[in-house]
Amino acid sequence: MSTLLASLLAAPGLYRGRGDGAESGPFLARLVVTPVVSARGVAIDYEATSDRRGLHHVEHSILTTSEDGRQALHVCCTELPGMVQFTESRPGVFTAYDGGLTARILITAPQPGSLTYSWWWTRDEGEPKEQFRADVRRTG
Repeated sequence: MSTLLASLLAAPGLYRGRGDGAESGPFLARLVVTPVVSARGVAIDYEATSDRRGLHHVEHSILTTSEDGRQALHVCCTELPGMVQFTESRPGVFTAYDGGLTARILITAPQPGSLTYSWWWTRDEGEPKEQFRADVRRTG
């Protein structure tokens, strides 16, 4: 089991904090981490809100181990056309499908009870850049 999945299974619950991004600007982040299927994975429900834009990001993801033994993040969110599988390429770095948008999601647990969750993408052939990031702490 990956260190990230083990960390999330060990600290489920509600996480809250702040975020910022090139397109989004400052926002409040709320993540709920829930063990699923006899603790074989976790569901991550993520919302971003701001006074300026209201609710502007809604995401439901499942982190689990795929058949090949690597970690996989199955993401359904408002910005994607449907469910997209992101595969862990390095610890905490999940790379997306070969689609119209080159994307990555980076998730770290820098210390017990805290998470960073960031989306990286590019709209051209360049290397993806961080577009928004949330830093959250477990509150319940």
